Amino acid sequence: MRPSLRQRIFDYTHLAFWVGLVVTMYVLVALINLSAKNTALRDQGDSLEEENIQLESEISNLKAQVSYYGTDQFKERQVREKLGLQAPGEQVVIVGRGDADRSVKQSSTSSTTSDLPTQSHIEEWAAFLFGSDPS
Repeated sequence: MRPSLRQRIFDYTHLAFWVGLVVTMYVLVALINLSAKNTALRDQGDSLEEENIQLESEISNLKAQVSYYGTDQFKERQVREKLGLQAPGEQVVIVGRGDADRSVKQSSTSSTTSDLPTQSHIEEWAAFLFGSDPS
């Protein structure tokens, strides 16, 4: 009861088919995984490229700031702002807010002339809105 030659070839053909199918499936799964990894790496590379561009822009801005901070113009500005110094022959004019100037003027005039009547709030608003002096 030996199987015939035809039955043995048939058995090997089935075996070859199933082995080929398993190998093909394995290759397909490997290719899909490889494609997914490739896409992830490409996305990561794109994000790193964008970050690189941003960092290069920031570096150029910082270099510009460093070069500006080394200029005489910046040093002079800082001296004027922080220490309140002025250049020789320069006259400094301090411009204040209107309310602060008015209170300084009122305090100086009231100390010299104490008999001036003070305006009510309504009179002050009328003078402000209509530009007329109610007194």
